Amino acid sequence: MNHHRSNASARSGRKRAEKFIGQADSNGPVGWLLRLFKSISTFVLIFLEQGAVHGLAYLGKPLLHILERLFWLVLIVVSIYFSVVLSFVSWERYQSKSTVVAIEKDHYYWNTSMPSLTICPLKRIYRPYLLNYCSKNGITKEEDQAELFDFLESLANSTFINFENIKHSDNVDSLLDVLQILPENYMKIIYNLTRDLTRLDDTELRVRTQSNLEFLRTHQTLTEYGICYTTNSFISSNLTASLLLTGRELPLDDFYSTRTVHNVRYGNLFDGDITYSFIGFEPPITIFYHSPYETLNIAKYQPLTNEAHEYETFSIEIVTTKDFKEDTTISQRGCRFHYESNLTHYSIYTKGICLQECRIQLAYKLCGCIPHFYPNPEGPRAKKVCHYKQLIKCFPRYQKLFLEFKQDINDKKGIPCYCEQNCVDSKVIIEHRQVLKQTQKLIGSIGGLIVVKRYPLVRFSRQLLFTFTDLLGEYQTGPILRVVTRTYLLC
Repeated sequence: MNHHRSNASARSGRKRAEKFIGQADSNGPVGWLLRLFKSISTFVLIFLEQGAVHGLAYLGKPLLHILERLFWLVLIVVSIYFSVVLSFVSWERYQSKSTVVAIEKDHYYWNTSMPSLTICPLKRIYRPYLLNYCSKNGITKEEDQAELFDFLESLANSTFINFENIKHSDNVDSLLDVLQILPENYMKIIYNLTRDLTRLDDTELRVRTQSNLEFLRTHQTLTEYGICYTTNSFISSNLTASLLLTGRELPLDDFYSTRTVHNVRYGNLFDGDITYSFIGFEPPITIFYHSPYETLNIAKYQPLTNEAHEYETFSIEIVTTKDFKEDTTISQRGCRFHYESNLTHYSIYTKGICLQECRIQLAYKLCGCIPHFYPNPEGPRAKKVCHYKQLIKCFPRYQKLFLEFKQDINDKKGIPCYCEQNCVDSKVIIEHRQVLKQTQKLIGSIGGLIVVKRYPLVRFSRQLLFTFTDLLGEYQTGPILRVVTRTYLLC
C-alpha cells in the first residue's frame, strides 16, 4: 500500500513538473536543456514531498496555497538563521568559556610541593682558571691579570640593576683585543672560568641540598643574574648553563648514584614540619625564592647577604585535571604547560621566562642588542649581543622599563607584554624569615633554609567544563532540530 502511494505521489510530482515546463521534444540544445531542467524539477518536487527534513515537506504539498508555501518558506529561513546564530554561540562558548577554575578542599589527599630557591654567589670567576687562561694566551703581567679579573667578575655579576658598575679601562679594551673576546663570547668565557660548585670533589664543600638524610637535585643555571644555582625545581634541568650555552647536558653526578635524590620535595598534612637546606656557598650571595614551576624574577631582586637565611613558607597550588590537559587548546584554556613553548630563545615555557623574552625584544628595540646572559641560538633568530660599553651607556636609562615594563610610577598602561599563565603553578608566601648568623663558622658555608609548617586547606584546579562531546550534543539535539521542530508543532 505504501509503495503504491509513493509511486502515485511521484507520478503527481512528475505531472506538475511537466505542466510547468511543457512538452518540448526537440533534439537541439534548447530541448536538451529543457529535459535537464525537467529532470531536476522532478527530483526537487519529489524531495520536497517525501523528504524527512522538518518543514520542507510543506513546500512540496500539491494542495497548498501560494501564501501557505510562502509562509512555510519564511519560517524555514528564519529557523535556519537562528540555528546558525545559536551554533556560533555554542562554538564561541566552546572556544572561550569551556574551562573553569574550581576550588578543591579535600586537602587530606594532597602532596604540596615546597618552594624553590635560586642562589647567586657574587664570587663567580675562579681565579686559578683565569690565571691558567691568561698564561695560555700570553698575558703574564699581574696587573693585566688583575684588571681582566675585575672586568670579567663585574661583567659576570651584571644585570639590569647594575650595568653601570662594570669595571673597565682602556687597558681592558686592549686585553679583549689580544684575547679576541667578542661580545657574543662574553658568557661562554665567563662559564669556562666559573667552577660548577655542585660538582666539587670535596662533598663537604660542594653546593648541595639536603632534606634529612635525602638529597634534592641542584643545577647550575643560567639566569638574568648570570650563572646561579637552583634547587627543588621542576624546570631547572632545562635551564642549566651547560645546556643553554653549549647545547650539551652534563652527565649525572656519581655522588648521587648511591643516595636517595628527589627533583622536588613534597609534603602533606601528615608529614608535619618539613625542611631542606641549600648550602655550600661563600659569602656574599643573593637568595631568590620562587615557585618550583618558575625561575627567578630579576624584578624582585634581593640584596646581597653574608649570612644564611631561613624562610618559613606557605604555598597555594593550582593544578589541572587529566582531560583539561589532553582535550583543550592553548586558546581555550588561556594558559600553557611548560612543554608548550612559543618562545624564540628558550625551549620551555613559563610566564617568567616569557617575561624574559619580552625584555630581550625590548632591549633589542631600544639598544639594538641583547645582554650577554641570555641564550642566543644560532640561525635566523640570533640577535646581536651588546658590547659592555653599550650595556653601560644604554641600559641604565631604561632600568625601570626593563624591570617593570613601565616608564615611571605614573605610567598606567606600560609596555605590552602578553604572557599566558602557567597551567600548573604555586603561589609562595613568606610567613617568617630570619637571619642565621655565624652559619659559616658552624658548617663552613652559607645558603638558604626552607621550612614548611602549615599546609593549604584549599587549592585551585583548572577543569574542563564544556567538552567537544557536549558541543556535538548541542548541535545534534540543539539549535536546528529544536527550532524547526517547535515551529512545525506550533503550526
